[in-house]
Amino acid sequence: MSDPAVLIERLAVDYGRNRVLDGLDMTVERNTVHGLLGRNGAGKTTTIRAITGLLREASGSVSVLGRTPRRDPGVRRLLSILPSDDGLLPGLSVLENLVCWAGFWGMTGREAERAASAAIEAVGMEGGNTGRTGSLSTGNRRLAALARTFMVPGEIVILDEPTSSLDPVVSARIRDVIAGMSRDRTVILSTHNLEEAQELCSSVTIINHGRSVFEGPPDGGDAEGAGGYLVKSESGAVSWRGAPLERRDDGFFLLDSGLSAADTLAELVASGIRVCEFRPVVHSLTDIFMDRAGSE
Repeated sequence: MSDPAVLIERLAVDYGRNRVLDGLDMTVERNTVHGLLGRNGAGKTTTIRAITGLLREASGSVSVLGRTPRRDPGVRRLLSILPSDDGLLPGLSVLENLVCWAGFWGMTGREAERAASAAIEAVGMEGGNTGRTGSLSTGNRRLAALARTFMVPGEIVILDEPTSSLDPVVSARIRDVIAGMSRDRTVILSTHNLEEAQELCSSVTIINHGRSVFEGPPDGGDAEGAGGYLVKSESGAVSWRGAPLERRDDGFFLLDSGLSAADTLAELVASGIRVCEFRPVVHSLTDIFMDRAGSE
């Protein structure tokens, strides 16, 4: 079995006397989109800096594709990063920006121009070959930066708030671009937009006060019935193994049986309950986030 794309174990990082990461654990599997979530000051930016090898850990370890980024500068060639500030040169066109960036990755001449043109086309930008980048709208600048990020051959792409301050229409377009361009990459998505993370990510890590307080799929768990079941019966009342269940305001009863859906339903019917509606509880990522990181 191959190493995860990123493996962080018991990582502690200090800024002076301030401990920013305090025993963080995080696993990012290869060829997945993994969300990095947390409130302001939780440690997301520090986590990204640790992955890129830009800081020294107090304890613990960081592995990127089986290599140690702080000791192996070559790891940075495996990473392509979209920062919160797009970093485009305003006096150049999008094409010229991307060709320059391709040069930093060893591409030259026609190879760089082909890669840049293909990336501009992939994000659906019109007129990317002409006009200065500084005159573009915020959304188009973000698309240009996204094209630059996915243009280079980094095996791991790190996106820092890719839709921050964008309107809903442009945000949706950028999410579509990310979904389309991330199929053969490992993507780490740092975002405050929980709906965005729920839509794009197959797994997430939630950080609070420098520690991982949740890691798993954005619905909270992949085990059947992990969040319990909602039951409604024709007779109104529902009991489980002789104990009555409390009815919710919507008329459903919450049952945490610990069994599969089929076994739970079979036991309810066998006990004489006329079940008219039955479904598993599905948690939203917002529910999980507020439960694990919503309080100070």
